[in-house]
Amino acid sequence: MRLIAVKDITFEVVLGKSIYGFNNKLMLGAGYRLTPAVKSRLVEKGISNIYIMEEGTEDVIPEDVISEEVRLQARNAISEKSEQIEKMFKFQDFSRSKVQQLLEDGYMKTVHVTYDMKKIVDEILKDISSAGVKFMNSLMFKSNDSYLMDHSINVTTLGVLVGQRYRFSRPELTDLALGCMLHDFGKIILEKMKDSSQSITESEMYREHPTFGYLMVSNSHDASPVVSQVVNQHHENQDGSGFPIGLKGQNLPPISMIKRETKGNIFRLAEICSVVNAYDNLLLNPSSEEQLTPAEAMMQILRDAGTKYNKDVVQVLTKVVPHFPVGAYITVVNLVDPSLIGYGGVVAKMNEEYLNRPTIILLYDRAGKKIKPKIIDTSKLKIVDLQLVV
Repeated sequence: MRLIAVKDITFEVVLGKSIYGFNNKLMLGAGYRLTPAVKSRLVEKGISNIYIMEEGTEDVIPEDVISEEVRLQARNAISEKSEQIEKMFKFQDFSRSKVQQLLEDGYMKTVHVTYDMKKIVDEILKDISSAGVKFMNSLMFKSNDSYLMDHSINVTTLGVLVGQRYRFSRPELTDLALGCMLHDFGKIILEKMKDSSQSITESEMYREHPTFGYLMVSNSHDASPVVSQVVNQHHENQDGSGFPIGLKGQNLPPISMIKRETKGNIFRLAEICSVVNAYDNLLLNPSSEEQLTPAEAMMQILRDAGTKYNKDVVQVLTKVVPHFPVGAYITVVNLVDPSLIGYGGVVAKMNEEYLNRPTIILLYDRAGKKIKPKIIDTSKLKIVDLQLVV
C-alpha cells in the first residue's frame, strides 16, 4: 500500500488501512472503494492523508509502533477521561482565577486521571517491548476531530522510543510515558473556559494549560510528582524563555546518573516530552496550512536545539524518526543513475543502520507513466536524494 494526500485522491482507488472516527467507531474499512462523497467526508473530518492499495505495493506494510487494538484502547480511555473532566466543569465559573483555585483546593480528585491512564500506558509499553520496536516505521497521523487523542498517543509513543535509547528502566519509562500521555490534558479545561474568558487573549489562555494539567494530575489518586512535573514543564525552554515558570536547561543527556543542577532547571523527563511534543505538533498538523514532512519538521527542531530544546534529546530523536516512512510516496531528486531523476515510487522497507536510506520501489517515470516496479536499496548507493510527497 502507499500513502496519499486526501486532496489528491482519484476516485475508484481502494483504501489500504482502516480509518476510525472521533468516537472510535470504524469510519471506513480497509478494502473500501473511495467515492467523491467519501473524499468530502474525509476533508470535513480534517483527515489529510490515508493509505491506499496500489499495484506493485502489495508487500508494502506500514507497521505502527503500537497495535491498532492498543491504539483504540488508548483513544477510548482518553475520550472517556476528557468527558469526565468536561462534565466536572459544566456548570462552573470558568474564570482563570476560579479554575485555578478549584484545582488548588483539590477539585477533580474523583476523576483519577493518573490511576486510570496508567493502565493504558502499561499496555503501550507491553506492546512496544514485545514487538522490539526501535524506531518509527510509518507516519503518525492526527485529525481535527480527534487531535488530543491522536497527539497524546503519538507523543507517548515517541517518548518511549527516545527513553528506550537512553536505556531507561521500566519505572522511568512508565513515568515518562504517563507524563507524555497527560501533557495536554489542561487544554480540556481551556476549551470549557473559552466562552467565558473574554478578558484574556487566546495566547494567554494557552500558556495556562501546563499549570491546569499539573494541578489536575497532582490531585489525582496515585499521583506521582515525577509525572506532574513532566506535565508542568513540557513547554519550558533550555534558554529560560519557556512557560509557565521560565526554567532553564543544561542540554545534558536526561539520564539519572549524570549530576545536574536541579534548582531553577527543567526536569530531565520533561525535556524529552518537550522535544517529542514539538515534533508531533509540527508534523502534518491538520490545523496548519503548511503540511510539514518528517524531514521539514525535524529541521525546525534541529534549528532550535540547544536554545529551546535539549540538543542531546534532539539528536536521539533523529535516530528514531525516519524522513521517509514505509508507504510514503517519494520522488527521486538525485541518484547514481541520472536517468531515474524525477521518477516516483513508494518506500518499501526501512534500513535500521541507515534510517534515511530506505529500500524504495519506483512505479512511475518522470512523466507520471506507470512502469514495471523497480526495487532499489538506497543504503548501497553513494548518491541519494529523495523528496517525500505529502
